[in-house]
Amino acid sequence: MNVSHSVDTNTCKPCGLCSEICPAGIIQQSTSGEISFRPDRVELCVLCGHCMAICPTKSMHAGELSYDTDFFDLSKTIYDADAFSNFLASRRSVRVFKDTPVPHDTLEKLVDMISLSPMGFPPHLIEIAVVQNPEVMRKALPFMIKTYSDLVKYMSNPFTRFFMRLIVPKAAMTVLTNHVVPLMSKRLPYLDTEKKDIIMRSAPAMLLFHADRNAMIGAEDAGIYQAYGLLAAHSLGLGATAIGLVPPPINRSKELRKLLNIPEKHNVLACVILGYPKYTFRRGIRRNLAGVQWL
Repeated sequence: MNVSHSVDTNTCKPCGLCSEICPAGIIQQSTSGEISFRPDRVELCVLCGHCMAICPTKSMHAGELSYDTDFFDLSKTIYDADAFSNFLASRRSVRVFKDTPVPHDTLEKLVDMISLSPMGFPPHLIEIAVVQNPEVMRKALPFMIKTYSDLVKYMSNPFTRFFMRLIVPKAAMTVLTNHVVPLMSKRLPYLDTEKKDIIMRSAPAMLLFHADRNAMIGAEDAGIYQAYGLLAAHSLGLGATAIGLVPPPINRSKELRKLLNIPEKHNVLACVILGYPKYTFRRGIRRNLAGVQWL
C-alpha cells in the first residue's frame, strides 16, 4: 500500500462519505465501520481529491495533496439558475476592442478562474501563454499572414490540393475549403489598404492553451479551458472570442514558437483573444441546437 494514502483514525468519524464518493472505488469501510484505502486498488488513485474535499474532519490524506495548500472552503452561496442563464445569454464573441490594455491583475484573476477547470485526469496538462504585450502580437501577425497566404496558394493548385486531401483529416479539409480559404482569398489582398488584423483582431491580449503534443486528452481539456476562459473573461467585464486561426501558424513556425514562448514539443490547442469591448450589444440571438433527442 502507498504510505502516502492514509486515514487519521484519531479524527475520522466513519460516516462513509469518502468511500461512497471515490470514483475509483479505492476506499473501503469495514463491517465495524473503519475506513481504509484498499491495498489492491490504491494505485488507481488519480488524486482527484474528492475524499479530502468531502471529509468533515479532514481525516483523509491522498498522495501529496494537503488541506493547507491544495484546498479551500467553498462559499455557501446558492446560485440562481435564471441569473446564470441571463449571464450566458449576455455573452457574445467580441472582435472589436478599445485601445486599452488589460491590467495584469485582471489577467491573473482570469487565469485563476481558468485553473478551476475540470480535466480528464489530474494534474493539469494544459499550460497557458498569456500574451499581454500588443507589440508581441503585432510581431506575430506577419508570420500568420504568410501561413494563410501560402495556404491559399496551395489550395488554388489542383496538384497540391489533391495531396492535401490525402493527408489532412476530412473535417479539417472541409473547414479549410468552405471557410478559411474563401475568407483569406477575399481579405488578404486588401490588408495593406484596410489596415485590419483579420486574425487576432488587434486585441490587446491573448491566451494560448498549449500542451505536449503527446499529452493524454489534451485537445479535450483545452476545449474546456477555452470555454472557462470565455465565461471568466465576460465576468470580468472583458470581451473575448475563440480564434481557431491562431494555433496552426504557431505550430508550424519556429519563429512564432520562440516569439510566443511555446516549447518545441508542445502544440497550441486553443486560443482566446480578449480586451475591453468597444461596443455594447443591444440584444442576444437565439441559437437552436442541431438536434435534441429525449430517451
